[in-house]
Amino acid sequence: MMKYYIDITLLPGPEIPLYFLWEKVYQQLHLAFVENQEEGKIRVGVAFPKYDKEKLHLGNKLRLLATDSEILRKLNLDMALARLVDYVHITQIREVPEKIDGYAFFKRIQLKSSNERLIRRRAKRQGISYEQAASYFEGRKENYSIAPFIHIKSHSTGKRYRLIIEREDTVIASSEAVFSTYGLSNRSTVPLFQ
Repeated sequence: MMKYYIDITLLPGPEIPLYFLWEKVYQQLHLAFVENQEEGKIRVGVAFPKYDKEKLHLGNKLRLLATDSEILRKLNLDMALARLVDYVHITQIREVPEKIDGYAFFKRIQLKSSNERLIRRRAKRQGISYEQAASYFEGRKENYSIAPFIHIKSHSTGKRYRLIIEREDTVIASSEAVFSTYGLSNRSTVPLFQ
């Protein structure tokens, strides 16, 4: 059960838009999570208190939750986000209130590649022409997501990709608190409260 949390409020300005801040803040958090991982998992879950699926909006607040305050302390957020000090407000570690609104999974959605990419990949791997590969995927519908996302830059490839984040509400808390190095999980819930 998550007992402690820290809120990070993003403070965009005229020259620094919110989406840009999300990218920079989440990139640094991901690195902090990687440094504190055990076997590819961490004990810190994230929540987006102002998440709005209809508006495709994460809001401007990120909540980090953990079962123990020491787990949050080890993240050393003041150091991790030092370069963004003018654009973020970080609260002290607080206790999760007794009265909550429910629970949610904040999970990563990974879509299959676009048809264009699949065609190029098939042509290259099979050693066939683009047209032959295209005929293989004829009639295939592309998958899209309308969930909000954050652009992330891969440290290994240097390429940017979308970290698509979906919220699934539930009334039952999960017994485990294990998350990916993005703080997301499709098995571990986080409490919802204002």
